[in-house]
Amino acid sequence: MPLSLLVIDDHRVFTDTLALSLDLEPDLCCVATAQTAREGLAKAAAIEVDVAIVDLDLPDASGIEVVAELLALRPALRAIVLTAHPRADLAARALLAGAAAFLPKDAALRSILSAVRTADPAHPVVDAPRQPAIALTAREYDVLRQLAQGLDAHRCATALGLSVYTTRDHIKALMGKLSAHTQLEAVVAADRLGLISVGSRY
Repeated sequence: MPLSLLVIDDHRVFTDTLALSLDLEPDLCCVATAQTAREGLAKAAAIEVDVAIVDLDLPDASGIEVVAELLALRPALRAIVLTAHPRADLAARALLAGAAAFLPKDAALRSILSAVRTADPAHPVVDAPRQPAIALTAREYDVLRQLAQGLDAHRCATALGLSVYTTRDHIKALMGKLSAHTQLEAVVAADRLGLISVGSRY
């Protein structure tokens, strides 16, 4: 019997194209598509599904949350996460939630098909770039988190019980390690590297 697949992605053209590509394979059958997490979970509850292909960034939930809920509904299901944000930290979180694979949306179709057929949580398939190691001290992390909340050096110092001069030294060190010219650039770079998460459902 062909593997039955559910595709959950809010970009309809991408969803329809992927579903068509899956149906062209003799051993695969796309039995349903969904544009939201809620719709996808409802269809997974109503339809027997072997594999779910889940977008990481859905309009009503994180794909990581959806993976966990899908597996709670159907423990034997295998979840393949596709994303426009192939970050190593997000891949780790997806695998922790039970995903069998984590791939960029622009991956070759053969890579997606291979993951659909063979990936499982015990032998996951991951295609995410390794981020360069950035070694921050515990206090630099504290300052970085304050900066991410929009605090300036004076308010960071007050919140952390430090002098303004010490706080500025930590900010200068952070900017150097993150190759940033401004505090905002430092926060953006740290978010991109997965050191912190700013304004994200992930």
